[in-house]
Amino acid sequence: MNTPILETERLILRPITLADAEEIFHNWTSDPDVARYMAYSTHENVGVTQEWLRMVEANRGLPTVFDWGFVRKSDGRLIGSGGIYYKEDSGMFELGYNIMKECWHQGYTTEAAREMVRFAVEELGQTRLGCNHVVENVNSGKVMMKVGFHRIGKRPWVSLDGTKQAECYVYLYEKDVK
Repeated sequence: MNTPILETERLILRPITLADAEEIFHNWTSDPDVARYMAYSTHENVGVTQEWLRMVEANRGLPTVFDWGFVRKSDGRLIGSGGIYYKEDSGMFELGYNIMKECWHQGYTTEAAREMVRFAVEELGQTRLGCNHVVENVNSGKVMMKVGFHRIGKRPWVSLDGTKQAECYVYLYEKDVK
């Protein structure tokens, strides 16, 4: 299944492409405050963002990877990204997201996360989803709880390049099956 375009009250969630590299780089991947708790390190130049987007495009169409850009309807601006990714070790899809600093504390992340969870449950038939955040990133935990996740534990976390290590809280979403 290809990553579909999804819509919320204020956002359009659409596949991100290499053509988005400049906007993504300037809006969030180059911002150390946004990258602080993310698995990636701050992108030093647009080439790093392009490299990541090439990987995103190469994975498009896989039934285990769904990546979206969050486009604000009011001005067409690409303000963040996120997705759901199947993890073999947990046996379920996990949710991830990030958003540009200018849009923090405005409900956009919760709105996008809620729609990605809806997609996973209603379109992919998932009854369980995972998610995690670095302990110090309390606002991400608030988003997770608002969209139905509950904390189930704690574990060590290491960034993709190994430069950041921390403890993270682990969350689980379970759809009520009746």
